[in-house]
Amino acid sequence: MERELLIAMMIREVSEQGKKNIANSAMLTSSLTDMYVNNNYQDITIVACGSSYNGSNCGRTFMEKILKRKVRVLSPENFEFYDNLIPEDELLCVVSFSGASTNSISALQKIKEMGRPAIGITGYPESDFRYIADLCIEYGLNGESEPYETKGVTLLALYFMLFALEAGLRRQTITVEEYDNYKKEMLMCMHRHDDVMNRTSDFVHKHRIPLMGMQTVTFVGSGAGYALSLEAKLKFGELLKINTDAHELEEYTHGPSIKLQPGHVVFYLDSNEKTRARTVQIYNASKVITPFCFLLTPDKSIEEDTVFHLPVKVSDSLLPLYALVFYQQMVHDLTNMRHCFAESELYREFSALIPIKSEKYNKEYVELLKTTF
Repeated sequence: MERELLIAMMIREVSEQGKKNIANSAMLTSSLTDMYVNNNYQDITIVACGSSYNGSNCGRTFMEKILKRKVRVLSPENFEFYDNLIPEDELLCVVSFSGASTNSISALQKIKEMGRPAIGITGYPESDFRYIADLCIEYGLNGESEPYETKGVTLLALYFMLFALEAGLRRQTITVEEYDNYKKEMLMCMHRHDDVMNRTSDFVHKHRIPLMGMQTVTFVGSGAGYALSLEAKLKFGELLKINTDAHELEEYTHGPSIKLQPGHVVFYLDSNEKTRARTVQIYNASKVITPFCFLLTPDKSIEEDTVFHLPVKVSDSLLPLYALVFYQQMVHDLTNMRHCFAESELYREFSALIPIKSEKYNKEYVELLKTTF
């Protein structure tokens, strides 16, 4: 018998919390905006891992577009041991959903050793980040009660987008009219979020046989769509315990596509008019190998059973705000349908040997990882 998982509740909270954050953007982002503008920072480096890495990347394309500056996202290990030659005029911050990931804490400590202000961005301001960071920022999560970050990914992307708007307005890289128009588009995304959520469940039910039976799934996208693909790869792997992969559109055709076999499942995300024709071409070509190819697109002229129509055309860099829910709702429904409710006993032994959260981490939250959601 199917039951609603905590993930579903978190998905439903995104749109209302997102609307509040958009309305309150100046105050929500004021700490980071002041730090960026007052110190005359230029480029931006974000250090994050897992869903925080993916959420940051979901916001990165829009940030670059608005601020006219380079934004990159590094893993904590890469930053700490290899790629840490950060110019003085570059904003450097660490993101952790829980504020208790040991690698992110270590990255904050590395920044302190460099003599730089340690900026920590988290969903939980009372976490370890509070005691380590020079500036601890809560990004408008307003709580998340399940261990597989869901609401937090979309709202983190939104936070960075709103920060870009506020900083861009103060830096005059955008006009007041552009600022207002982008906020309207963001609200459109939030208003259509639940529509995508509801139609996704219908789509999963319609294609339940190949989706319930899949053992290998690949996600393909461009720009912000690639960031969405990375998060889909992570969540499908975590919850369904199957082989997952994610690639940029052209990268996929230059090697990874050779692994495609009959029975494999592939999702193509059409996120940009400039790459639409190529995306559709590769999607159609893939059906020569496997019939289980799916396309997400705002183009209503493409009418096939395996096409999911995105309901509103917005700036392609804003797509994560309402398209990510397609993958989130799908993995929720499939987790139910495939009865993938807990980690294996061997994985629990593995995770006990390599703790990835601090000792201060909420014990009740850790216990959620051992439950059936």
